[in-house]
Amino acid sequence: MRFKAYIRFFFAFTGLLTLHACDLFVTTEPNKEAVARVGRSFLYAADLPNFNYLLDSQAIKEAKNQFIQDWAIKQLMVQNTLDNLPEEVQWKLDQLVENYRIDLYTKSYFDLISFNPADTLIGENELQALYDREQQSMRLDQDIVKLRYIALNATYTKPDEVMNRFKRYNKEDQRFIDSLGVHNYLKEIQLNDSVWLKSSAIAKRINPITYQNITNYLQDYQFFDIRDSTGFYFGQVLDTRKKGDIAPYAFAQIELKQIIQNRKRFDRLERQKQDMVSEAIRKKNYETYE
Repeated sequence: MRFKAYIRFFFAFTGLLTLHACDLFVTTEPNKEAVARVGRSFLYAADLPNFNYLLDSQAIKEAKNQFIQDWAIKQLMVQNTLDNLPEEVQWKLDQLVENYRIDLYTKSYFDLISFNPADTLIGENELQALYDREQQSMRLDQDIVKLRYIALNATYTKPDEVMNRFKRYNKEDQRFIDSLGVHNYLKEIQLNDSVWLKSSAIAKRINPITYQNITNYLQDYQFFDIRDSTGFYFGQVLDTRKKGDIAPYAFAQIELKQIIQNRKRFDRLERQKQDMVSEAIRKKNYETYE
């Protein structure tokens, strides 16, 4: 069964795991800190959450009693399950739980031994080489845009001045626009000419632009001026790429880094596996029989 199936069974039978694996709640005699018992399972005061954040002692008492009752119901359900499920079903479930436990431990261990901080140090040449080799497989799953935009609060009284400065955008205009943030006139701003944005992100950031009308505003080199009751929105489209186009190198860099890191980790893990097998054979801890 696949790993996801193990997870589903693991959570479905958490109580089963508790009964088999958690000796903390199982003893023949309760000690002085026990607050409840179901069969041979005991719940101790140390296992109760801290309810002191509640307002009064009555609320604390009710929360404590509810927690104890929920615990008791869980234990009773587990006991009834074990009493009524056929042994072959219990055996299959135990196998699933054990397989999940093994998968969980080995995955955590392999993640540990395959990680190397040096993997994050990826040179520009390495990224560019990978992009040149595999750019045909790096197709966009949605439109992306290079865009400068600014969104002003509806209470701002001189939107036309901002629009003109935004269009011209010399150094003095940049300083003026930056100053708007100090006075809390800005709702949103993006002035970096080199950043590619997904169309879905733009629809979330600029209120009047929606998935239905986005193509009306994000055409090549288009300037848009949108004014409504929510504010003033000015934008300049600098470049676009359509869904299905090859992703630009600058946009693909994050994915390229992830690909290289994953490949390095995979190669390291495969070497670790082979080394483990060779070491086990050398120590005569692993052998096969014809």
